[in-house]
Amino acid sequence: MASAGDKRQGLSPWALLLSATPIRRRHILVLAALSIVSNLLMLVGPIFMLQVYDRVLGSRSVPTLVALTALMIVLFIFYGVIEAVRSRITVRVSMMIQAELGSDAFKSAVLAGSGPGSSDPVRDLDMVRGFVAGPGPVSLLDLPWLPIYMGLVIALHPLLGIVASVGALIMVALLVANEVLSVAPGQQANAAISERNSFAEDAKSNRDVIVAMGMMSTMSERFSAMANMLNESQRRSSDQAAFFASAGKSFRLLFQSIVLAAGAYLVILGQLSPGLMLASSVITARALAPIEMLIGQWKGFVAARQALGRLSMRLARPVAGARQRTSLPRPSKSLAVSGLASGPSPQQPLVAEVGFALTAGEGLGIIGPSGSGKSTVARAITGIWPSLRGEVRYDGALLGHYDPEVLGAAIGYLPQEVELFDGTVAENICRFRMPSTSAPILAAAAASGTHQLISNLVDGYDTRIGPRGAALSAGQRQRIGLARAIYGDPFVLVLDEPNSNLDQDGEQALIESLRVAKARGAIVIIVAHRPSAIAVTEKLLFMNGGRQLAFGDRDDVLRRVTKQPVPISVAQGARS
Repeated sequence: MASAGDKRQGLSPWALLLSATPIRRRHILVLAALSIVSNLLMLVGPIFMLQVYDRVLGSRSVPTLVALTALMIVLFIFYGVIEAVRSRITVRVSMMIQAELGSDAFKSAVLAGSGPGSSDPVRDLDMVRGFVAGPGPVSLLDLPWLPIYMGLVIALHPLLGIVASVGALIMVALLVANEVLSVAPGQQANAAISERNSFAEDAKSNRDVIVAMGMMSTMSERFSAMANMLNESQRRSSDQAAFFASAGKSFRLLFQSIVLAAGAYLVILGQLSPGLMLASSVITARALAPIEMLIGQWKGFVAARQALGRLSMRLARPVAGARQRTSLPRPSKSLAVSGLASGPSPQQPLVAEVGFALTAGEGLGIIGPSGSGKSTVARAITGIWPSLRGEVRYDGALLGHYDPEVLGAAIGYLPQEVELFDGTVAENICRFRMPSTSAPILAAAAASGTHQLISNLVDGYDTRIGPRGAALSAGQRQRIGLARAIYGDPFVLVLDEPNSNLDQDGEQALIESLRVAKARGAIVIIVAHRPSAIAVTEKLLFMNGGRQLAFGDRDDVLRRVTKQPVPISVAQGARS
């Protein structure tokens, strides 16, 4: 059965926005019906003027004036209620769009990553939602009433209709010109924002390097140059939007007055009453008001349309967990890799022809020089990067056949650069799925040898560690990351340089925890440079230049690679 995420794949931008759930579709229909009522009520003003000038002043009837005024007050109060309801509905529709697309936008943002020039689906969705909640959609619903109002003016007198129609055509031309000229500045401004924000994120991530190496002035100058480019692109876009908004307002007021002047001319000729003269001016102003509103809102409309286009492209890509799968049991027996080629994209394979097989309780060390593809193999095994060729199978089933949530619970992953999240230590260890009791969290901490470390923190397991674990040292982050990897007794442990920031005690705790994991039947895969890290493994995979050069028993591979005896530390680890 296809999920909502699958049904959205391949939709055009507008189809994506309008692919409504029954509840949202009902809101849109109600909004359209209220727009009809609202535009009909806008005729109250012209009709009231007509009656006052042509009936009340002619008959000098106070009761008639009172009755008309009372009716006018009631109808305008009703109009105010309708407008308030319309505004509330647009806000609720925007919230429904957020609720329906927000999760997929977040998943797309996380899985696709970021970089210079890349779009942010979450920010794009906020832009679309903000436009839907504003006056823009209401103006679009009011726009179809333009020919109706023009028809009313023509019915009053052909000359008035000609003047009003000329004004409408000029304002439509302004709207078209605004559309044609606003696309490029909007795209340039979005690209400049993305580049500046990406640079700022990189700078924050590399704060220590910037401070330690005296790079602050240089990086600040570079940021200022990017900010100046952004300011210039936003200035051009804003100046253009302001020009067309002012022109639209000026032409609306101008033609409202010209229609009034033409009506006065017809009154002098005896072809029109004073009431009809004022009514025609007000109707013309109302007819042109939606165009003026759209011209003023066009910058936001263009930005939202571009954001919607980017969003539809991102959501059209397969998202992990987007479709329902036949439920496979959690793997517990084997991991097999054959003919594997992998990388961040099909155009960028970093490793090729990798193959090995492991069974429960076995350990594999992956070694090789820097840039040889060790971490790429680790990412492919865990599903972070796609298998461009070849296969990764768990218990005989392809990695892609598993529900990512089920497979993720069976994998413990410790990346080379440990990233923790803003929350408590306990929340990070349990992967933010708080269990009913603290026993599994304590068990993971004990298994990883981090219980004492955590107990020494200010609030123990309830210590908040800040964004990216900023409140902790590199070694503390690595050991808590190891506890997170071990949490839930995963079947496969993939550890990338797990001892890079550990002292001797931490390294000993790591080795002991890996022995325990293997004893319970886990497969342990270690990417390492230091020999002590692979002391608990039986198999070894040697990578160089993105290729697998050797795989087999650890000691045999080490002899072939180094052409010398096995390091003492490894031999001792194997015997212990």
